[in-house]
Amino acid sequence: MTDGLSSAQIGRRLGLRVPTVKAHVSRIMEKLHCESRVQAGLLAMRAGLGGAGHSSDEV
Repeated sequence: MTDGLSSAQIGRRLGLRVPTVKAHVSRIMEKLHCESRVQAGLLAMRAGLGGAGHSSDEV
């Protein structure tokens, strides 16, 4: 999410189906009390979890 990938792109990287990715993203957002993927991604980046500069093998 920190790389701005769509659910389909994340699924391809991890070998998961889109509904599975969406379910995990929803749970992450709920646990972080985020209203959007952007907000969750920013929180993750601030915590040092991904984003620009990471290899394409990481999500």
